[in-house]
Amino acid sequence: MANQLTAGVACVDITPSPGFRLQGAMRRIEGATGAESPLSATALVLADDATKVVVLDCDLIGFDVKTATAIRAAIGDAVGTPPAQVILGCTHTHNAPSVHREALGGPHHVAPRPGEIEALDAYVKELQGKLVDVSTQADGSRQPARAGAGSDQAGVAVNREEMGADGRVLVGRNPDGVTDRAVDVLRIDEIDGSPIAVVVGYAAHPVVMGYQTLEYSTDYPGVVRGVVEQATGATCLFLTGAAGNQACWSFLQADWGEKERAGGEIGAAALKAFYRIETRPHRVVRDEGRSLSAVALYHKEFGEGQTHQTLRAASRPVTVELQSLPDLATAEGQLREAEEQLQALRSEDAGTAQTAPQEIVVVWAQGVLDLVKAGQTQTSAAYELVGFRLDDFALVGMQGEPFVEIGLGAKQRSKTTHTMFAGYVNGAIGYLPVDQTIRQGGMAVSAAVRSYNLPAAPALGTVDHIVEECGQLLAELGV
Repeated sequence: MANQLTAGVACVDITPSPGFRLQGAMRRIEGATGAESPLSATALVLADDATKVVVLDCDLIGFDVKTATAIRAAIGDAVGTPPAQVILGCTHTHNAPSVHREALGGPHHVAPRPGEIEALDAYVKELQGKLVDVSTQADGSRQPARAGAGSDQAGVAVNREEMGADGRVLVGRNPDGVTDRAVDVLRIDEIDGSPIAVVVGYAAHPVVMGYQTLEYSTDYPGVVRGVVEQATGATCLFLTGAAGNQACWSFLQADWGEKERAGGEIGAAALKAFYRIETRPHRVVRDEGRSLSAVALYHKEFGEGQTHQTLRAASRPVTVELQSLPDLATAEGQLREAEEQLQALRSEDAGTAQTAPQEIVVVWAQGVLDLVKAGQTQTSAAYELVGFRLDDFALVGMQGEPFVEIGLGAKQRSKTTHTMFAGYVNGAIGYLPVDQTIRQGGMAVSAAVRSYNLPAAPALGTVDHIVEECGQLLAELGV
């Protein structure tokens, strides 16, 4: 068959030994005591005569861009495809080792224990090798395939920008806020319709489990995969959507059963979509017959047909302008205040739950002052949009933590019947908030700027700019 679609999938365990600190909660610098559930990385390779795309799902909070770029290049070289066509996704579970070297809060910046940095560097090196190997295995297992897409709904996600009684923005529940509850599904089958792989996308932060949990865990995405795999026999990948301002209704819990409930509901919706998808070419034939009653019988009549019409990939750089830096006096005062607060905490013998976050503020404030002293007044952040189109399905992904409005905007711009949006791919840079959040403040434009070590929050108009660029990317994909 000319220009046949092929697909292969493989999975590898990436659970480290106990002891690594968990990334995503600044006050939690204790080492992991063990694993509640094993962490994994799954690679899916889709290819035809002209294009090869690699999609990975890793149970990690996210890579820094430098590390992600090196991994994508190594994978691309190993399987014979451009690095831009390697989509390195992370579920963004906050119960995984601290592999983001540029974000503040890891051992490279705050209170490293003897040997901790060396052990983490060795783990990241081993991890890179595993990701290359699993991608090679997936590529080597490719077989003729067909694909189809669908979606359903799960009421797990909630907008997390809650306004407190005192006017402060809290990370909580805002039932009236914008939410995308679509469970998007890409089904990949063998020619005879037997399942090979399923890609599931959903926009909600995988932080069902909270600060009290000191074990490695896949959080709810691992439950989604388990539900789908047990029912279908296919290997499941999970891509976290535009979840920058999205939580699960139940989040930061100590009860492991909460992630089972959240993941179970999303997994059930994915299964509903999965079983509605028919990948085999067919037409519905109507026959009339008679038993005791006249009967109209409808059945599918299958044919051979092509495996697909279009597989196309694209990538696009995007520059996000950040807000103006403070003047010299303000920057100096910012650092002085941060240092005084840290000293006060230490003099009170405060625990690491208080001192570690304040150490981050000091490091960040020093970085801002250094930029101001160097004459900088305005800075920007470079992002990359990536995506591929497979017939009437499109995937759009980007670095960082995009707000849900970006994912919804990309879907609205797409002309395909089914569009999936993935954040947290190819490196985590920072939050990408809407104008209302930029104006009113909150974690995404204050604490998160410091933990991601950005000198300032994004400027107004960021979401509109990125949605426009998503439209340009989709145009390059022909949709």
